[in-house]
Amino acid sequence: MCEANVYFHRGGKEELFMEKVARIVPGEEDNLFLESIFGERRVVKARIREMELVRHRIILDDISEDVVSKEYEIWLDLDTNHGHFHEGEEVRLKLFKGYNMLPDKDSTFCNAKAFLLENGEQKEIPINDENHGEAQLVLGQEVTGLIPVFVQESNEKELYSKLLLEVGHHHHHGVKPIGLPLEIVPCSLGHARMGENYEIQVLRQGKAVSGIEVKATYSGTHNKNYPYKLTTNEEGKTSLFLTARGNFLFSVSTDNIISTFTLVKSF
Repeated sequence: MCEANVYFHRGGKEELFMEKVARIVPGEEDNLFLESIFGERRVVKARIREMELVRHRIILDDISEDVVSKEYEIWLDLDTNHGHFHEGEEVRLKLFKGYNMLPDKDSTFCNAKAFLLENGEQKEIPINDENHGEAQLVLGQEVTGLIPVFVQESNEKELYSKLLLEVGHHHHHGVKPIGLPLEIVPCSLGHARMGENYEIQVLRQGKAVSGIEVKATYSGTHNKNYPYKLTTNEEGKTSLFLTARGNFLFSVSTDNIISTFTLVKSF
């Protein structure tokens, strides 16, 4: 018997949606086509949260009520096709403004400043070619190691973005918070890969924040809104099982601050 019961995960509980489902076909705009062994057919707007085939269970997340709230955020990404730079290579980053890793071509940067931290010193990085929600940061050929880079922008809200830049190999030590007012900090120093859990911690003024929502997305997403929403525990920590290729973005907001962290992922 290959069929499975399908449940929705809502409010921390599982609700039975359809029994003895033998076929699931993903469609456009997050639609799923489901067909049971009894010939019942249904189309639902949802995403698969978990599949327990041994127990004949499939759990879905309901996204029919998702409302896209496009508060501008900024985020960093590498300007390269692989997850790090080699020593002596010119290091370039991209800075974006938009929402859910989707740049908004109508947005502009306002009072944005970029910095890197190297050997305990903070150095400002020029922001170049600001245009249509995208800009470029050129760090040159001198940087090496595991370098925190962050950008801050002050307008109606305070926007922050952070990325851990690896130049060379095997620089997975000494990662600490850099002191942003609202900051997402990785708990693991190793490379993250698809099919693994990735844990982060949220800090506000250096202290762990429990019960706060963390949104997560990935490069190349077709979702209009963030596909993952997490909640931190009493230690300010939460984790995401990485199910897509490419880099991931985590975003958190509180008071008048929106802060993001780009996970540069090993494929």
